[in-house]
Amino acid sequence: MRLQLLGSTVGLPTPEQFAMSYLINDSLVIDAGSLGWQASLAFQKQVRHLVLSHGHLDHVASLPIWLDNVFDPQGTAPQIYASRDTWHIIDTHILNDAVWPNLQRVASTEAAFYQPHVLMAERPQMIDGITVTPVELEHIIPTLGFLIDDGEVAVALISDTAPTSRIWELCREHPRLRAVFLEASFPNDMEWLAEKTMHLTPAMALRELEKLGRDDVAVYFVHLKPQFQATILAELATGGPRPMQVVEPGREYSFH
Repeated sequence: MRLQLLGSTVGLPTPEQFAMSYLINDSLVIDAGSLGWQASLAFQKQVRHLVLSHGHLDHVASLPIWLDNVFDPQGTAPQIYASRDTWHIIDTHILNDAVWPNLQRVASTEAAFYQPHVLMAERPQMIDGITVTPVELEHIIPTLGFLIDDGEVAVALISDTAPTSRIWELCREHPRLRAVFLEASFPNDMEWLAEKTMHLTPAMALRELEKLGRDDVAVYFVHLKPQFQATILAELATGGPRPMQVVEPGREYSFH
């Protein structure tokens, strides 16, 4: 399995990340924060399956742009997977004819812009040859984390969450789990803000990792707020005995 955090900057690549999209192998993407800004257009068109964790803008901001970019009236529409709560946000607040055209209405008698699918918590979904299991996290709005399993290895994506429990139970029991991608949004001295926005600091994230209960799983940190990244990096570097990395946008991570 290959995983890449897609870059979200224009011009020279930087380690900062402003919006979230994760490419799995070649044609599956988790979240559409930056998907629609990617060069080239051919790359965007190769993505045929999009899974959404929740409706906050850093995870869906480029969704309308991407749908416009890849629309092909003669081709097969991309498949989009989200919870009912997230579909409600998209339909009500994004593809609502005010912010962006209601594409389902526009295409009601013509070629579809996308095919919607509803995700149910802890109900595995086979997507592009990979089993994706959504798991409810603790966030301001309903949000999903994911166990992503290709039958040989599995990784967990746990982003946009306050302290949680169920996904750690599933991670602890999963025999093929090789890596966890975990958020660390704010520095330790801003725990007050992490609590109010339902995110994690490095110290909070390390306490979450104790729930994993195993030391054979690699840990990668994501979702660092750019303006605090230097401080967060320093705190993660001295955080504990487990080998940990901060994900570099544009770098491909392989798991066997």
